[in-house]
Amino acid sequence: MSTLTKITTVESKLFLRDTTSAVMTFALPIGLMVVFGSIGLGEDDPEAGITKAFLPVMALALSAALLGLSVLPTVLATYREKGILRRLSTTPVHPGNVLAAQLLVNLAALIAAAVIVVLLGAVAFDLGTPSNLAGFLVAFVLTATALFALGLLVAALAPTGKAATSIGMLLFFPSMFFAGVWTPGDLMPSWARPVRDVSPLGAGMEALQDAWNGAWPDGTNLLALVVVTVLAGGVAARVFRWE
Repeated sequence: MSTLTKITTVESKLFLRDTTSAVMTFALPIGLMVVFGSIGLGEDDPEAGITKAFLPVMALALSAALLGLSVLPTVLATYREKGILRRLSTTPVHPGNVLAAQLLVNLAALIAAAVIVVLLGAVAFDLGTPSNLAGFLVAFVLTATALFALGLLVAALAPTGKAATSIGMLLFFPSMFFAGVWTPGDLMPSWARPVRDVSPLGAGMEALQDAWNGAWPDGTNLLALVVVTVLAGGVAARVFRWE
């Protein structure tokens, strides 16, 4: 068994033992699906510009944002604060393995949450499944990479685990607004719609909804996700320190 495999196994167990991480990743999206699906939010509303794709995509986006902007940076910043990464840097077990393991664990959790959301929506609320599967997968991967890149940047800049949590939440709530979670479709103010098209979570949700409804994700949304991934990931790689 390789070093990365061993560390990933340990990190997976720690993730599952952390009640907060498990609740944010799985319980909240499932709860949203059940509550809002039960009151009919999953139905098409042409007048408001809302389709049945909105509910599962919103639940999936919530999980991705919490993992990328809260769970991932908080864990990495806490490890650095406690000197874990510094101590590993002096051993053959390079701390980069911990970084890679965290990315793998959070990605696996997001994939599991996505499967649960899609199945729950299809079976319990007749929301169907993504009509354009290839487009949905492309949008899913780019959304995940953009949000995780932002999470790595937060982890690189935050001096402590608590600071990482605070910064992540400062990014999380505006992201939810500009993604249209609270003002979906045509309910969003006209001045905020251009921001929705290029913000990481907004672009991700629009791309996922397009693919769910059978279209190919809009090029502007995909380009925005690529730009965020490259810029945030590049800056994080340059400024990240093990101590």
